[in-house]
This record gives sequence, C-alpha cells and structure tokens, in this order.
Amino acid sequence: MVCPKCKSEQVTVQMVSETNLKKKHHGVAYWLFFGWMLDMVLWIVLTLPMLIITIFKPRKYKTTTKHKSMCVCQACGHHWAA
Repeated sequence: MVCPKCKSEQVTVQMVSETNLKKKHHGVAYWLFFGWMLDMVLWIVLTLPMLIITIFKPRKYKTTTKHKSMCVCQACGHHWAA
C-alpha cells in the first residue's frame, strides 16, 4: 500500500472501533396514548418518591459500535480510511 501524501510504502493498517452512546427514550405510542398522563399523575400524587426515584434511577443508554480500518503512514504520519 502506498501513502497518497508522501508516496512511501511504510503503511500499516489498523482496525479502529468507534463507540457512541445514545440515551434511550420511550416510544411514540407510549407518549401518544398514556405516557404523558401517567407521568403527570405520578408527579402530582407521589412527588417525594418520584423525586427520589428520578435521582437514583440509572440512566438507560444504547451503545452502538462501528469498526473501520484506518491506514497510517509510518514516514509522515498521514492517516486515511481504507
């Protein structure tokens, strides 16, 4: 493999993993039918327990991982996607 910048053949190929965290949310049907009403009633009736639950409840995340190969020139340090 040849570097496009300096035309050197000292190129290594590495696999790179990119991880993204996305916050999970309720679906559309939940909010259209009863979700908004349920949340409102729970906050009005059970204010203190809902506050404690909201503070200590772990957040829900969805992790997505993408793998791609990257080429790195050992002579000039130029990198590009393979």
